[in-house]
Amino acid sequence: MKELLYFSFSDLLVKVEYSKETNSLEYASHRDISFGERVVIEQYLLSNIALKTEYYNHCPGSFIYLGKDKKLVRDLNLFHLKNSLKTLAGRDKEVKQQVNDLVARSMSNYYFEQIGDEIVGLRKMVDHNFNDMDFHKTKAKMKELIKAYNLYSHKEISMEDVIPVDLKEVLQVN
Repeated sequence: MKELLYFSFSDLLVKVEYSKETNSLEYASHRDISFGERVVIEQYLLSNIALKTEYYNHCPGSFIYLGKDKKLVRDLNLFHLKNSLKTLAGRDKEVKQQVNDLVARSMSNYYFEQIGDEIVGLRKMVDHNFNDMDFHKTKAKMKELIKAYNLYSHKEISMEDVIPVDLKEVLQVN
């Protein structure tokens, strides 16, 4: 059994190898390790990795620190590169979502204002005797604006929700 383990508390990569024939658990690190790091790492290896093997089932067993293995430096750099790419991908996704949310808020605000402008225009038409053609154009435009607003705001409003009470009769909205 061979495993590569990364210890983030000290940015350390360790290669662990168990040999069933010699009942030995050997490990090496990508750099020299301090006494404190060694205590933590060995505690982890004996309490987690050794349990996955037959290390405790046979006597005698050997536990050996092989020292620094320069080949592990490349593995550690590759590990950091992969994590960086995952982080960047996650940030890219987050940024895209924030941009999409901002666009949706801006568009819903825009269409909300357009609906308000149409209501103001409708009030002016009512005050100045409108013709049927203008009335139907305004009503159709209001429906399209409401549809666009619903699309960007993720809400479902209707003509009845938007039109003021005094104009509902004019637009024949119930």
